[in-house]
Amino acid sequence: MNDLLTLPALQGAFVFGGAGGLDRSVTGVNVMEVPDIEAYVAPGELLLTSAYPVREHPERLVEMLATLTERGLAALAITPVRYLGHLPDRLSEEADRLGFPVIVLPDGTSFKQIIGAVLAVVLADYDAEPIGAEAIRERLTGVALAGGGLEEIARTLAGALDRKVLIVDEAGQPLGHATPDGDGDTLAGATLDPTEPSTPWIFPITVAGTPRGRILVDGDSEPSLGQRRLIRQSCFAAGMHVAQVLAGVELDRRLRVLFLEELVSGSSFDEPTLQQRTRLFGWDLAGQRVILLTRCSGELTDAAVQKAASAALPNGSLAWPRGGEVVALVALPDVAPHYYMDLLAARWRAALVDVGATDVTVAVGSAADNPAQLAASHSTARDALRIAVHTEMQTARFDELELERLLLAVPRAMLVDFVDRNVGALVGQDQRDSSDLCLTLEAYLGYGNAAEAARTMYIHYNTMKHRLARISELTGADLHDPRTRLTLAMAMQIRNLL
Repeated sequence: MNDLLTLPALQGAFVFGGAGGLDRSVTGVNVMEVPDIEAYVAPGELLLTSAYPVREHPERLVEMLATLTERGLAALAITPVRYLGHLPDRLSEEADRLGFPVIVLPDGTSFKQIIGAVLAVVLADYDAEPIGAEAIRERLTGVALAGGGLEEIARTLAGALDRKVLIVDEAGQPLGHATPDGDGDTLAGATLDPTEPSTPWIFPITVAGTPRGRILVDGDSEPSLGQRRLIRQSCFAAGMHVAQVLAGVELDRRLRVLFLEELVSGSSFDEPTLQQRTRLFGWDLAGQRVILLTRCSGELTDAAVQKAASAALPNGSLAWPRGGEVVALVALPDVAPHYYMDLLAARWRAALVDVGATDVTVAVGSAADNPAQLAASHSTARDALRIAVHTEMQTARFDELELERLLLAVPRAMLVDFVDRNVGALVGQDQRDSSDLCLTLEAYLGYGNAAEAARTMYIHYNTMKHRLARISELTGADLHDPRTRLTLAMAMQIRNLL
C-alpha cells in the first residue's frame, strides 16, 4: 500500500488512521456503492468510496472496519467532502487500533484513474505471457475504463489468443463475440454454444462476488498460464464494464425515486425545474393522477414492482418500492368514476400478490389535477392506509372513509369511553359466554329490519328477537329510537376502528 500512495492518481491523499497497516499488499480494487459492502469484498482489495451509501449514518464507517480487517482488505480510501463534510471522530482511533489503513482522498479525485493506476501496478509482475501481453492488458483495462463494450473486449482477447471468443450472460445469451481476425460478425454461435458440453474453456465473470456471465474460449489445447492470465484480465475488464452498466442503471433508478419521493412529500419545484426533471426522465405528468399506497409484509424488489406495474397499472404510471411499502403514481382517464378506482386498487393488489407480496393492503388517495397536488394525494392515501390496516380492509379509498376519519380525529380516550358506556356490556357478555350479541346488533342496525338480519345470520327469527331483547336489557337502549340506533351504530363503528 505504501508504494501505491506515491502514484500520481493518489496525489494529495493522506493517511487518516491505521498507518501501521500500510505494508498490506493490494491485489485488486473495489468500489463501495451499498452500505452493506462487507459481503461483497475480497482479500487484498483497496476499497474506494464517496461515502454516499452511508451519508445518513456515517458511523457505519467505524462499524465496518473490524469486518473489513477480518476479510483481509488492504485499505479503505474515502472522498468525504461531498456527502459527509467530515469523518466520524472515532474512525481514526478505530483504524489505529485495528492497524487498518484509512486514506482520505482529495475532493474531485477520479476513481477511474485510481482503478487504472492501481491495476497497472498490481498486474505488472505477470510473466510467462504471450508477446505484447502488457500492452494487451493495458488495452483491456483501457477499454473497460473508457466504457468500451464487450464486443471490443472479445476482439482484443481473440486477437491476443488467436482463438475464437464468446462472452455470454448467466443465461447463456451472447453479449460479445469475435474471431482471431477481428471479425465479430462471422463467429458461429453454435461453435461456442455455452449450453454444449463440448465447449472447451469457460471462465466466469463476477461483479462483487456475484456471477454475471462467462467468457468462452475456443481451441483444442488448454490455454497456457500466460493466456489464462489474459483471459482473467478480460474477465475483470468485462466485470468492470458490467459493473459500470449496473451502477449507471442503479444511479438512474435512485435519482428517479429520489425525485418522486420529493414530489409526493411536498417539496416545492418551480415550473422550469419540474419540466426539466420530467423531460430528463422521459415522463409526462400532465393530466389527472392518483397515489396508491400499499403496505405488505417484507420488501419487494424494484424488478418485482415494475413487473406488477406493467401488468396492472395504466400506461404512464410510475411505481417504486419503499421498504415494506410500495408507492404508485397512477395516470387516470379524463373521467374516473368510483368503481374504476375500486377496480384499479383490486387489480394492483392482485398484481403485487402475483409477484410475491403478502398481507397486502392498498389505499387510494385523492385525485391530483397537477403535480403540485400529488403531496395531498399521498397524504390522503396515508390516512386511508392507516384506517384500512386498522379495520383489516384489503383496499380502501380515501373519499369513502369520511366517517372513519371524522371519528379518528377525536381523542382516543373519548372514543374508548364512548364505546364502553354504550356497548361495553355487550362486549363483556360476548367475551364471557362466546355469544354473538355485538354481531347481532351490527346486523340489525345495518339492515334496519330484524327479519332480514336473521336471514343474513342464518338464525331463526325468534332467536333474533330474543337476542335483541337481551341487547336492550344489557344496554338499557330503546332500539326503536332513531337517535339510540345512531349512537349504537357509532359505538360499534368506533369499536371496529379501535
